[in-house]
Amino acid sequence: MMRRLPLLLALVAATARAEPSVEPGGSPVEAPPARPTMQQLPAAAAREAPPSARALVDARSKFDRRYPGILARGRTTAGATVISEALIDAAVAEEDRDMKWLMLLEARKMAAASGNPATLDRAIVLASATYEFDDVEAEYEALKEIPLRALPPHRAAALAEVAEKVASRAEGDGRRHLAIASLNLAVRGWQRAGLIEPAKRAAIRHDEMIAPAGSGRGAP
Repeated sequence: MMRRLPLLLALVAATARAEPSVEPGGSPVEAPPARPTMQQLPAAAAREAPPSARALVDARSKFDRRYPGILARGRTTAGATVISEALIDAAVAEEDRDMKWLMLLEARKMAAASGNPATLDRAIVLASATYEFDDVEAEYEALKEIPLRALPPHRAAALAEVAEKVASRAEGDGRRHLAIASLNLAVRGWQRAGLIEPAKRAAIRHDEMIAPAGSGRGAP
């Protein structure tokens, strides 16, 4: 599986065909992105700390030797989309833990740069199954890097969905400020997508969370 990744570079020029078509009404014709399967996720007991800065230097040297020039191919949106997904697929089978982290990190960066929140989410989910790190804040910070105003409606909606998921995880951890910030991002995503009802629901949830305890939903 590891040797097929360079072959995927040939698909970069053809990625325009992979972009979702849009019907006259503006609704994208796009299948929902695949979520990692249970077979792809390592056992929870195997979680460990991310590699050190020194270990990452060694991993990057190994990465550059194995996939020379691959990151440079991700300078276009289409190229970054293809490469980020290819890196995630390759990372699933990667046995070198330092390399796996680096591959998922680069996939996360490319997904953010190409405005692909679903792929970004997949990279975070897979990383959090192997490494012990603050995946909630990491995903929120990565989502903030996505140029929301440049996203087409279907991508903006996907960002909003992921942001709401991050908000729920943050709220469950008792991290109210992070949950509020994530909901604010979700509202903006729904607005960008032109979906008023989901935007209203996210806004109500946001306002309820910032309201003083005991003030009630209808408090002025």
